[in-house]
Amino acid sequence: MRVPVTACPTEIRNVADSFKDILGPEYKAFAAILCGYIFGVSNLSEIMRYFLFSPSVSSMNRLFHQSDLHTQLNRRHRRRIQKIMIAANKDPLRYQWAIDDTLVPHWGRSIWGTYYWKDHNTNGSVYGHKLMVLGLIDTKRKVLIPVMWEFLHREDREDSGETHKKGWEVAFELLSQAVEFGFPKFPVVMDSWFAGKELFEKLDDSGFDFVVELKNNRKVVGHGREKLDESIALFFSNRFRHKIFYLGRSKWATCATLLLNNMVKKLKIVAVANKKGLAHECFAYYATNRLAWDATKVWGISRNRWAIEVQFRELKQLFTLGGAAMQSKQAVETTISISMIALTVVRFEQLAQADASKNQYERPCTASSIVQKYTMSSLKKCILKLASTRDPETIRKFKIRLRPGNFGRKPTEKTSLEEMPIGA
Repeated sequence: MRVPVTACPTEIRNVADSFKDILGPEYKAFAAILCGYIFGVSNLSEIMRYFLFSPSVSSMNRLFHQSDLHTQLNRRHRRRIQKIMIAANKDPLRYQWAIDDTLVPHWGRSIWGTYYWKDHNTNGSVYGHKLMVLGLIDTKRKVLIPVMWEFLHREDREDSGETHKKGWEVAFELLSQAVEFGFPKFPVVMDSWFAGKELFEKLDDSGFDFVVELKNNRKVVGHGREKLDESIALFFSNRFRHKIFYLGRSKWATCATLLLNNMVKKLKIVAVANKKGLAHECFAYYATNRLAWDATKVWGISRNRWAIEVQFRELKQLFTLGGAAMQSKQAVETTISISMIALTVVRFEQLAQADASKNQYERPCTASSIVQKYTMSSLKKCILKLASTRDPETIRKFKIRLRPGNFGRKPTEKTSLEEMPIGA
């Protein structure tokens, strides 16, 4: 059930105010849409009906078709992240980069940038967007703040003459753009989809430290002066294991400096198993260009990557990623940008609450609890407004926007406040 919102919560309004100078007359629409996305409402008609401070549907729709608006929003979003990090005076060693992609389902061939994509989780296919995100992981609080993002495109699209980039190329470009923007070269963590010679060499030559998961069939061709021709699973199958820890939980690991197939430089490979005995196979393998890092550090960095998976789940479940019915390139990119800004509002609220705690190792409350707090606060204000006889205008707006007849209207039909007189 939707909860009517009489006024934009202060925390959300303060964030919207930081974008006010680049929005101009569209500021009111942006504040309403940002608030709607945080409350889990992506439909413009629903935002207009339940958020009493919102403008008309046509006004909000104009926001999504402003030329190059998403570029300005993204730039301001990154400046805000930098300012908040500097103001908090946080330890740079506290952060690391994470890169991953996610599928955003859509229905409709007229939507820009949509294709059929292979879904490796279900072994099927999904029609929609494939979005790659670069985010900053706060390793102390285990949350991720989205910084850069880009849509991936199919290489075999017949009706396009563009040369589409590979996934690892887009990932490296996002990292390069972040550094050019002023972010430090934090360690980078990725899953096995990115593991390849080209990306490894690019990252190493550019001065990035990385930890990347490998598949167990990657071929090993050298160990010291010894030449080999076997998979890493076979290489680590009979090697001694030692205990490692992450957040108080133990695993068993073994490591070696190896030369992988087609590689020029050697990498340190860490294999992780649940048990010490050789009868139990290793379930994960990680490669890093920092040969001095021990297995515990590599394992800890790799486990922090889970924060980006949590981000995708929350973007889709809480912040309506891909829920808005947009078709043009400008509108699609703008709605993604607002979804990322909405998530960041909650992220900073989580970090602020956790950092204010006396327990420095306390994990922040969940994003859903922050959203629930906003919802309950808005419900309380709504009840107080309705109970007050000194505010008949608010009651009048409720009657007009929420009456049953309005829900049968098309989104483009106007709901005039003159249709019902005061006191009706």
